[in-house]
Amino acid sequence: MKKAILLTLILAVLSAGVAFAQEEDDFPKNVITVDLGPTVAALLFGGTSSALEGMGKIVGLDLSQGGFKTSGFGIGAQYERLLTERVGVAGRFAYMQMGTGSTLGDFGKTSIDITSFSIEAHIKYFFDETMFVDAMLGYANMTAKFGYEVSLPGIPSLSNPNPPPTITKKGFEVPRDYLKLGVKLGWRFDFGEPGGFVFEPSFGWSFGISNSPTIVDKASAALMGDKGKSMDSTTKQILEFLTGGFDGLVFVGGPRVVLAVGWLF
Repeated sequence: MKKAILLTLILAVLSAGVAFAQEEDDFPKNVITVDLGPTVAALLFGGTSSALEGMGKIVGLDLSQGGFKTSGFGIGAQYERLLTERVGVAGRFAYMQMGTGSTLGDFGKTSIDITSFSIEAHIKYFFDETMFVDAMLGYANMTAKFGYEVSLPGIPSLSNPNPPPTITKKGFEVPRDYLKLGVKLGWRFDFGEPGGFVFEPSFGWSFGISNSPTIVDKASAALMGDKGKSMDSTTKQILEFLTGGFDGLVFVGGPRVVLAVGWLF
């Protein structure tokens, strides 16, 4: 149902763009931008482990021994077609990845890797030559990948007094789909006459709506099978509160800061 709604909207946007493209006018109508907002957010998260190690050194602690590492990457790209000088429609793709990993001494290591992507249709209305409001409808997917490795010392025997450790590796992933809605307020600074290089900062809020099982439900089912379905309600509520911020505030929904640069032609 969600994908059908999105497809209908995209087809409507394309049809409108084709219709307006037949008109002759004397202003640049195409805008291609790259959004560095997800890049900045992901790189800040990726530098968390290095920042913690640096702060530890200031107070005389060596936090590198814990083997805690973070990584991140994100990017967004958009094509916009101006139907009139006040109204534009756009298609946008965004991707973000953040991961953590820690080494548990000689006993193993754990990792969590979360990725998301979205395909969005936008409509913009310009109040003047610079300021605009942007409404969005789209589809998003977030996938959390969990992995761990356990290393246990081997049991010596007469035939093998120094056995190698027994290493067990396991992992699973839990995807979730969303209908994505959002609104932003922004400004387009055109450094051409008109056309050319543009800078578009904007801020707003996105919402992710999903009727599929939560990340906690899928993770517990992957780990414990049918036993995961009988998880204590209090424990489940705590876990969903702790993990709800992943999709509700970072990867799918939540506050959005866009730092887009591109070309108007």
